[in-house]
Amino acid sequence: MIDDDYGYNRDDEPTYLTPDQIPQYALREALKSLSLFATDMNLVSQAMNLTIVDEFITGLEYDYRLAKFNESSSPYDSIFLAAQSQMWIFSAYEVMRTWVEKAKSYVKTAENSGLHLKLKELKRDRGYINYTALQKAREIQALIEDPKLLGNLQDDLARIQFLFIRVEMIRVALAKHEVRKREGAMLANGLVGFMNRECGSLSYQMNTGMVIQGEINRRDIADGIRSIPDYAVPTPEDVKSYDKFMRGLSDNEAIELFKDVTQHPPSE
Repeated sequence: MIDDDYGYNRDDEPTYLTPDQIPQYALREALKSLSLFATDMNLVSQAMNLTIVDEFITGLEYDYRLAKFNESSSPYDSIFLAAQSQMWIFSAYEVMRTWVEKAKSYVKTAENSGLHLKLKELKRDRGYINYTALQKAREIQALIEDPKLLGNLQDDLARIQFLFIRVEMIRVALAKHEVRKREGAMLANGLVGFMNRECGSLSYQMNTGMVIQGEINRRDIADGIRSIPDYAVPTPEDVKSYDKFMRGLSDNEAIELFKDVTQHPPSE
């Protein structure tokens, strides 16, 4: 769903680059900068697909924005953009999730001193050539030969956590109509995409019931991925705190909080 009448004006510098200012393969290259991402051709292929479709949808978003300002858009424009945006978000989440799970698995294996055993299992004779097993064996071998690689993998996992938490939250809401990692919590209403007046991308509220944690649009996710190489490595405490914040309050917790504020307002 989409509400065509929502937007806001900005008096400061533009937040979003125009399509012609975005390096064509920046999104793919940012994902490939993650440790042991570029060694997996399946992930590289997914990253390329994501990059190509991002360029297509970015064009749609700016065209839609222009049509809205010219009052020449049709209802189908809204429906098509909403569909493309949500499918892209699902794909972006899957690419990131696949790498995160692989990276976490390697870190756990290394911490349990299981890399050599894992390598032996991957190299066993299967009676045929299994290229996926060979690819994973090369990655394990690299981890054994270069101890610094494990540290890089851990840093990259931390580096993308803030972005991944946001992407996971909106993906769960859009795909499953549920609240991320909060059992029994329900979204306050149906997810409506509001047009961002600067770039045309559709923004979605992220809520855990009655509490809104913020909003995010498809372009925010794409720009966030392109910025991965520039992210600082947060501390585990920072990640834990942010994750807790994004999980939000339950309705009962929020009611109690608001009740407490009402009964005990801060002194002036």
